[in-house]
Amino acid sequence: MILAIKLAFKILFLDESYDMIYGSTPHGLELLVFLRSLCLYNKPIVIWQHRALKSSTNPIRNLFLKFYYRGFDKFIMFSELHIKETLSNKTTRKSKLVQMHWGPDINYFDKIISETKAEIAGNYFCSTGRENRDFPTLIQGFAASINSSLRIYTTKQHGKMNNEKLLLDYGDKYNNVEVYIIENTPNLNQFLSQEVYKSKCAVISCHEHNYTVGLTSLLEAMALGKAVITSDNPYFPIDVEKEGIGIKIPYGDPAAWTEAVDFISNNPEICKEMGKKARKFIDDRCNSDLLSFNVAKCLYDVSKRKFNYSSTNS
Repeated sequence: MILAIKLAFKILFLDESYDMIYGSTPHGLELLVFLRSLCLYNKPIVIWQHRALKSSTNPIRNLFLKFYYRGFDKFIMFSELHIKETLSNKTTRKSKLVQMHWGPDINYFDKIISETKAEIAGNYFCSTGRENRDFPTLIQGFAASINSSLRIYTTKQHGKMNNEKLLLDYGDKYNNVEVYIIENTPNLNQFLSQEVYKSKCAVISCHEHNYTVGLTSLLEAMALGKAVITSDNPYFPIDVEKEGIGIKIPYGDPAAWTEAVDFISNNPEICKEMGKKARKFIDDRCNSDLLSFNVAKCLYDVSKRKFNYSSTNS
């Protein structure tokens, strides 16, 4: 709440003019949103919403939530399922909800590809995530696939999840599993992207949550032209099997991981074709240029101004 008060005062007393508030998260905007709900703040507020909007079985609390959500002019959501769940909660109007593809910067990933030597390509599967990852299930899957190797890159801790403590128990247990605990450095993202690009296939094993956990890892692997094996997260806006770019695994199923890993290892041409389709999906339907266009159009629509594509593309 302290952050919300500080941010509200900072914005309310800005010397420069502005048209609206646009945020990657609603956190810190609570006071401004409440003021807008009371018609005491007149600038539109557009935010990215990472989960479905809450509702409550308590009638009074539910009325308060509906009143609070009135202060937002548009919720940009990552998943159609989040929109569906929000509408079923009846906490806001459909016109306030829009789904957009979170897209990678293809120029950045093209640079990674061009600077990474093809001749040092590895024969390993690569996991680079840190948030709510199900490492035990992933490792157990590889333990039964001894001819395939796994590299895990992750941080010591994320939130309440102690990745290092969890993975130390597996560190020396299996010869085909390598664990690297990494620290945040200026070149870390570039290094991890290179490791994914040199790998045979990207793997994303997550715990079940009500948001798009693992989405960034998925999109980055696709931008690098890699096939993907991923937990079957229903909140993902991309069905990797339907698009022919990877394999979906039920939550907590090591045997399914073993089967998928063996399939990729035994079918290199199919794996390569999956990677090509993944990159084409990024080029055609899901990248930072398309995202910028869609966000700009959304902001113009909210402000009731005519959208001029040439001005946003200059």
